[in-house]
Amino acid sequence: MALRKFVSGIYKLVAILSQQTVNEKIHILPNELSDGKNSETNICFYKTNKSSKNNKVTFQQNLICILQAGEKEISGVELNEKFDNKTIFLLQTGNVLMTEKTTNENEYKSILLFFSDKYFIEFKNRYNLNFSIYDAKLNSIKIIKNEYIDNFEKSLEFLEKGLENTNLLNLKLDEILLYLFQNYREKLAPIFKNIQSRNQNLELINVVHNNLNSNLTIEELAFLCNMSISTFKRKFVETFHTTPKKYFIQHRMQKAVTYLQQKKKPSEIYFDLGYENLSAFSNEFKKYFGVSPKTYILQS
Repeated sequence: MALRKFVSGIYKLVAILSQQTVNEKIHILPNELSDGKNSETNICFYKTNKSSKNNKVTFQQNLICILQAGEKEISGVELNEKFDNKTIFLLQTGNVLMTEKTTNENEYKSILLFFSDKYFIEFKNRYNLNFSIYDAKLNSIKIIKNEYIDNFEKSLEFLEKGLENTNLLNLKLDEILLYLFQNYREKLAPIFKNIQSRNQNLELINVVHNNLNSNLTIEELAFLCNMSISTFKRKFVETFHTTPKKYFIQHRMQKAVTYLQQKKKPSEIYFDLGYENLSAFSNEFKKYFGVSPKTYILQS
């Protein structure tokens, strides 16, 4: 009996530790919220009834967050900000630790507007905007809501289903970006300039994003960018704030999770994810999440 209880206790401990490891995964946004669809702009009406602490989040696109209920705290390089439902904030691409706190009624709600660097450059050119006179230092900015922003927020809710139309979403993004630049220029221009400076590597961004699912080698990607391998790796880190290997593993793992949540078997997806055999996929998945794909399915 004692041995049975001991073994049972060990199984429970392993399950708890495995679940903790899964919960420590890196969330890649907006990819995780858009079922992996590649688009220059994305919108998400996000809700949850659970608080979370220090989630590891990689933002592949820039973000305008309109917080509606609850509180958010973001920490990163030269960044430590708290937000509530009286504010909106703009955040650049990169890695952060994110904490979300629900209200006393266990509610957390926000509207997330994502836009790529490429979209922003096209936006800047459309309206002939100039940020050259400002220093490029800020990573995020917080703005107190006013009547205009409140009405903009309501318009997004009213158009929620219609915003699946990319053209309408882009118009709404243009609207809020123009309004923020016109009224908060000195605050926002440094962030806008950062995006502009980052896109000296726009060709590299386009090549990477267009080949996320092509399983090309680093040598092949460097060739398409007309760069040496060493130059490609250096500019990649400048642009994406991580190495090519880590970036593509993150993308593959998030895509794998999407497949597994759809109840697809590991043997059905490893080749599509770019692995030569099931064993190679299973080993990398376990190294990344701490559990095997089969265990992940059972715990989901």
